[in-house]
Amino acid sequence: MKNRRNVFYRLLIILAGVIYFPVQAQQNGAQNVVYQLDIKKSKLFWQAPKNRHNGFILFNSGALSSFINDRPTRGTFSINMNSMRSTDEPTATGRKKVDDELRSENFFAVSRYPTATMLVKQILPEQKPATYRVLGELTIKGVTKAIEFITIMKQNGSSITATANMNITRTSWNINHEPTPWNILGRLKDNLVDEEIPVNLELIFRKK
Repeated sequence: MKNRRNVFYRLLIILAGVIYFPVQAQQNGAQNVVYQLDIKKSKLFWQAPKNRHNGFILFNSGALSSFINDRPTRGTFSINMNSMRSTDEPTATGRKKVDDELRSENFFAVSRYPTATMLVKQILPEQKPATYRVLGELTIKGVTKAIEFITIMKQNGSSITATANMNITRTSWNINHEPTPWNILGRLKDNLVDEEIPVNLELIFRKK
């Protein structure tokens, strides 16, 4: 009889936990919601002011998750480096020349590193409305570095739009033109490219 009572009390405790924790999570604002990146309408825009080049890169996938009080706190992105395109040259031949150089071993080595990733670890609200500070990690060419930037993020029904501007220090990710100390020509060519690459994000997410 005593054993039956113990079993009964244990069942009550388990049942109370099952009821309590979802309610507590809801009270804390946690939501099991995912917004998927619309890869057809989202782009990463880049610039190289010194050479007057600019263009865009597309995404393989992306998502925002771990919502608290209707605000995402996490995110993951896969960037398709093979999709890198320049848009400044007036001819297709000129654009292809720039694209081939950027995808070559001199810069992004796309044949060996076809994918870059961005892991968003924190999304923190700023004082201005719809303004957030993003903390995370960016991996390019197998090199992972911490990044931080400000984004304007707005929710409209089942979609979220986000825009952001930041600078990427290319040498931090070994994006160099033949970075060997004895290669004078390579160093001269590297000096013709901006150290800081301005990047603009224009992202659209749909509720999953």
